Amino acid sequence: MNNDPVLSAFAVRQAEHAWANQHGGQTWPLMVRASESFVRHFFPCLRQGDRPNPLLEVVIVVGRGNNGGDGYYIGKLLLDAGINVCLVAPLGAPKIGVDAERAAQSFHQAGGVVLSELPAVLNHTRQSIPESGSEVVVIDALFGSGLSNPLSAECIALIQHINSQFSTIYSVDVPSGLHADTGQAMPVAVNARATHSFIAWKPGLLTGDGPAYSGQLSLDNLGIASNGSWFRNTDVALPNRFGNTHKSKHGEVRVVGGHQNMAGAALIATQAALNAGAGRVYLHCDPRYFAASVSHSPEIMLLDHIDFHDRQSIWVVGPGLGRDLHADQVMKQFICPDHHLAPWRGVLDADALRYIARVPQFNAGNCVLTPHEGEAADLLGWSIDCVQQDRAAAALALSVKFQTVVVLKGAGTLVCEGERLIFCHTGTPAMATAGMGDCLAGVIGALMAQGLSAFDAAICGVNWHASLGAILANTQRVVLASDIIAKLKYQYKA
Repeated sequence: MNNDPVLSAFAVRQAEHAWANQHGGQTWPLMVRASESFVRHFFPCLRQGDRPNPLLEVVIVVGRGNNGGDGYYIGKLLLDAGINVCLVAPLGAPKIGVDAERAAQSFHQAGGVVLSELPAVLNHTRQSIPESGSEVVVIDALFGSGLSNPLSAECIALIQHINSQFSTIYSVDVPSGLHADTGQAMPVAVNARATHSFIAWKPGLLTGDGPAYSGQLSLDNLGIASNGSWFRNTDVALPNRFGNTHKSKHGEVRVVGGHQNMAGAALIATQAALNAGAGRVYLHCDPRYFAASVSHSPEIMLLDHIDFHDRQSIWVVGPGLGRDLHADQVMKQFICPDHHLAPWRGVLDADALRYIARVPQFNAGNCVLTPHEGEAADLLGWSIDCVQQDRAAAALALSVKFQTVVVLKGAGTLVCEGERLIFCHTGTPAMATAGMGDCLAGVIGALMAQGLSAFDAAICGVNWHASLGAILANTQRVVLASDIIAKLKYQYKA
């Protein structure tokens, strides 16, 4: 995993301008570096042994801005290397006076020809009549990180045509049509097999629709150092277990839930906490489920009452708690604590989140909140669409409102504390199954019990949980929470 900074599109432009001010006021060298980096990264895919693949055609689709400029200069470099290149500028020539204009001149000087329509590439040129066994690779350099408005009908049709006609697409910096800050398609985006980005990770590559459109991600910072409080997959090691130890040194977790017909959620959280290394794990649930719980995990301790004075344990409250009078009575004890005692520590998930959404000015303190988009919408008073349209903004708003660590689950899970925002996008669509969030809550609770801070436990738990899911997805179409739980016991390295 990496500790690379994540910057908004505006912050990336600021970094570019700051670099230029220190290097003669020119950004052209950065375009050259970016293009060289892109070719260096993908050139092995374009070769046949130690020479260019004669049966390969590279189609570069460029826009009028500097992302298109990268495309022109990439085309120039590929022509110099003997690659068969066809460049298409469906939106017209580059804007006058920008680096892209200079890049286009370099492409023409290298002998390149620019076409204006993509269909012509497929039907009417020498390069587009592939020989038997030939392959077409598309390099997408239409729009970069500056795209902020919805695409025109012409551009929507163009991107849909690219996606439908080509299976191997490499995107320059950001898949065209993807909002670099939010990860939203505007409303369509190029479906890239891989994306090579520059200077810093963009938020939209790592959350929302971004992971689905971006494919395999790579980054070159082009020698520009960038600072900020947003990062991709910050490393946090699992707690050590060594020496003269015993279960009491690894903390206690108490899971509160499993009411009526929802015992499974609480049992999943409990088993996850146990397998993630907590020394003792208690399940507070409806007694009718005691026998089933013991049959699944005899190591779990079962209680039908709650000691609300216990401040030594880590509490995981909400999985299968329900939303009836019983749940209200339980939650009142947590939101109206005895001020003579230390604050609660733990995780609030699922039904607990729905409850605190109705409590004005609730300060979560030392409890990690783990909402999905629907729960986040309730907590903020936003619509679900609003949360999904800018997941980073939602995570930041939740952390500020509740003054605590927030894990906003979903495609590209976010962990936030104050202004610190971590993008954890290791997961996979195969994990979109029931109980996965309950499992994560148990894992985070166990890591807190073993001594990690709430923020570190959230980061470590999300990465661990997602990485195991990704490994399982290599051989499974669907990954269940119980699959993750089974793997938690084994040795893991980030």
